[in-house]
Amino acid sequence: MNPLRLVVQPQHCIGCRACELACAFTHGAEGQPGASRCRTLTVGKDEYVPVLCLQCDHAACVQSCPTGAISQDPVTKIVHVDQEVCVRCMACTVACPFGNMHFDPNGQFVHKCDLCAGHGDYPRCAMFCPTRCLSVERMEPVS
Repeated sequence: MNPLRLVVQPQHCIGCRACELACAFTHGAEGQPGASRCRTLTVGKDEYVPVLCLQCDHAACVQSCPTGAISQDPVTKIVHVDQEVCVRCMACTVACPFGNMHFDPNGQFVHKCDLCAGHGDYPRCAMFCPTRCLSVERMEPVS
């Protein structure tokens, strides 16, 4: 299976925040929402931009992590945070040029989009987006 990449078309976003809810419930437990890995910013009157990790090829968050807690799977290209190794220095939150690394002060952990890894084969944010502002494309394998 080829790696997935999220495609964002902000011109189609209506600000419904269905992506945020889908993400929160996907990463929650016992029927309660967890921390959403995506955000929807209001940038003007009736203008919205969904903000989520695009799994960069040369991810600044990976390069900035002093403990190696953040890594990128060579096959799926998903950038993953190992919470057991993370020291919560938040260097990754500063390094990400897109603001897609987040610190949850309630749970005391760093998190980012993992393309719903372990929760099916299609990211829930794209699955529940009513305007298809968020969609997924399969990338060609790198040889």
